[in-house]
Amino acid sequence: MKALFRHRVARHVLFWAAVSVFFVLIQGTTNAVGGTRFYVVREYFSTLLPTFLLTTYPLLYGLLPGLLGPRLRPLLVLLLPAWAVAGGLLAGLMRALYAVVLAPALFGQLPGRAFAWKEYLGLISFNFFALLVVAGGASAIKVFNGWHAQQELSQRLLQRRAQTELQLLKAQLQPPFLFSTLRTLHTLTLHKSPASPGAVLQLSALLRYMLYESPLDAVPLADEVVMMRDYVALEKLRVGSHVDVSLNFTGPLTAHLIAPLLLLPFIENAFRHGTGPAVECPWVSIDLVAKRHSLAFKVINSRAETNAAFAEGWGLASIRQRLAHLYPGQHELKLIPEADTFTIVLHLRLTPAPTAPAGPAPRLTTESTP
Repeated sequence: MKALFRHRVARHVLFWAAVSVFFVLIQGTTNAVGGTRFYVVREYFSTLLPTFLLTTYPLLYGLLPGLLGPRLRPLLVLLLPAWAVAGGLLAGLMRALYAVVLAPALFGQLPGRAFAWKEYLGLISFNFFALLVVAGGASAIKVFNGWHAQQELSQRLLQRRAQTELQLLKAQLQPPFLFSTLRTLHTLTLHKSPASPGAVLQLSALLRYMLYESPLDAVPLADEVVMMRDYVALEKLRVGSHVDVSLNFTGPLTAHLIAPLLLLPFIENAFRHGTGPAVECPWVSIDLVAKRHSLAFKVINSRAETNAAFAEGWGLASIRQRLAHLYPGQHELKLIPEADTFTIVLHLRLTPAPTAPAGPAPRLTTESTP
């Protein structure tokens, strides 16, 4: 049935069938009470229906698209009353054609002396009123269908725009990280450091994650944690051993899904602003606690007192946009700048994984590098 209504011809046939049934019920009952011959055979299909068809379709596909278009043309506004006048004339002509030609030829009915101009004009007025009702109903249906199609198109465009924005926000995370990591690898290889092979493997794992996992809508939280571990390991190679880095991941990490690369900008921000040369004792602390239906993520980094003025960079601004897109009303983000530290606290409601294992108690993993 749904496919039937999508077909234009079927929709038009159903509309005119409904109009015909409506007039048959009204006029058929009136004529039956008055004792006259049945209305449909005599007048409807020979007078009203042709009038409806000849006037409704020029309105729907001629005047209406121009009146509802982006630019309203004055000529079309003037043509609307001209259409109404033409419809009234056509209704009169069809009524006269029926009374003078069709009724005597088909039914042997001749107009009697009781047929006066007042009665004749009354019938024409009824036909014209019926025309306005049918044309108005058809126009309302067309306007509603056009509005509904426009709404669906707008929804699809908004969804595509949101997806495009999310992809752009994800892409913004990759170039700064890749450039800094490549510089670190360049330094390691110049000094022939034994950590070079491991760094290459970690970088390849990160690239694989960004290429194949980041386009997905959601990934297991455990995979996101592994990616963050690899990222922190590469950052520790870049900043050196004088930076104290603490990692703490607690809870059932495999029991939840999360948007990919959602937490990485917070860690990236901490290393960018908390390990600079102006910081006397640089350190970074990262804590993630996964609960039954949510997680708490906390990142604290040191910063120089001379840089105490807080200014939100593009990384944190982009993550705010991603959170608003992906978790509207399901997250709470706090940025707490202090004299010598900067704290980020995120509370996020998570989606449970489809096949979450009911394994042992939550796993606690802690790592600290002096």
